[in-house]
Amino acid sequence: MVIATARIALLSGSVLLAGCQLGYYSHLVGGHTRLMMDREPVDEVLARDDLSAELRQRLQLAQQLRDFASNALALPVEDAYADYVALERDWITWNLFAAPPLSLEPHSWCYPVVGCAHYRGYFDQARAERDAKKLRGKGLEVYASGAIAYSTLGWFDDPLTTPMLAGSELWFAELLFHELAHRRFYLKGDTRFNESLATSVAREGLRRWLAAQPQRRAEAEAQLARQAAARQQVLELVADTRTALETLYASSLPETEKLARRDALRADLRQRYRAALVESPALAGYQHWFDGPLNNAQLNTLADYEGWVPAFDAVLAACDGDWACFWQEVERMADLPAEQRQALLEKMND
Repeated sequence: MVIATARIALLSGSVLLAGCQLGYYSHLVGGHTRLMMDREPVDEVLARDDLSAELRQRLQLAQQLRDFASNALALPVEDAYADYVALERDWITWNLFAAPPLSLEPHSWCYPVVGCAHYRGYFDQARAERDAKKLRGKGLEVYASGAIAYSTLGWFDDPLTTPMLAGSELWFAELLFHELAHRRFYLKGDTRFNESLATSVAREGLRRWLAAQPQRRAEAEAQLARQAAARQQVLELVADTRTALETLYASSLPETEKLARRDALRADLRQRYRAALVESPALAGYQHWFDGPLNNAQLNTLADYEGWVPAFDAVLAACDGDWACFWQEVERMADLPAEQRQALLEKMND
């Protein structure tokens, strides 16, 4: 499961709007521009005689997935992912997430055009680390991770990159559908809505893509079932910890006692994962995540990408799988006031 995908709309004119954030936005524009300048049309890359069989297969798969997304999922592919950029690093942007030490309320950053979000993305890891130090100096907890893809929400023709192609076929297909879903709809200022929506659409897209391939359907669906079971087990572990943390943070205990109990709950979550891993080897894919600090900022990343997925799944089911109906309902929910929208999503999640 991809839990660290950056969403940054980069506009060349954004530096004029940034004020004291001029340096940050200039670095974003520069990083994105370099990426776009290094891209090559996939058709030209595929024409090379020295292309590795693995890269050739993955680029051909990307073309098939683009066609499927456009024809079967009603996603606005256009010229997205028709180019390729070879990168030597295993991430495209380096992301920061932050939260107070005794709250699960995510820290937000606000941007021109796209509104506020629960993360800040960087093309320069050293710059990100400097900003992380500043955030910690303000008393916030910080979680940092590399993102293997980001979406410009249709402002540019996003390219394929080496990190995007590194995982399994199923993982790559879900990732591509996730990114394309952001081109279809983006609600300004609501990270959890946007990421959960894209996650729901991507998983349904993956199921439909496999259904169209009877020769590999049984094997792939068995693999997806194992992944889904492992994901649900992790979500339940984290949900239990979040519930306990919310109760703790809302209590009248002294701050020192809250901090001690918070740390104990985090240690307990890590231990429960390790115990579950012994019984369920499929959980090994989450080892890197559980090796993280498990602080409030990190726990929020999982909530953002998974929080409203059951609700969006329910919307599609109520529409009998019809995409036109689904997107109409999504737009209707997005038009609601924030508190009313959240209440509706919570009700649908039950």
